[in-house]
Amino acid sequence: MSSLAPSHQEDLTRLPPDAMLLDVRSYAEYMSGHITDAHSLPLSQLEKDVVHKVPDRGSAVILYCSSGARSEQALGVMLHMGYSNVHNGGPAAPLAQHLGRPIRKGL
Repeated sequence: MSSLAPSHQEDLTRLPPDAMLLDVRSYAEYMSGHITDAHSLPLSQLEKDVVHKVPDRGSAVILYCSSGARSEQALGVMLHMGYSNVHNGGPAAPLAQHLGRPIRKGL
């Protein structure tokens, strides 16, 4: 389980390499450019819809957004819901670079 201080992303070298990526920005932001293979789940819909995207609460999940603020909020929501292997990846660009995945537009 992540034990982050509020508003801090994790050390990118410690993120699980096989984790599902969730982009918690708006759908319009996602369409304007997202990390390849990431799933769109806007923060405003996270609590309602995350069980459909991630039914196993032990699955590794990396959250990201534009600055790390919304992904930090999403982290708190998911931890509160019982998810145990969720991580704040912070902003999209540095995370994409670390993972070696391009940013792509559209679907």
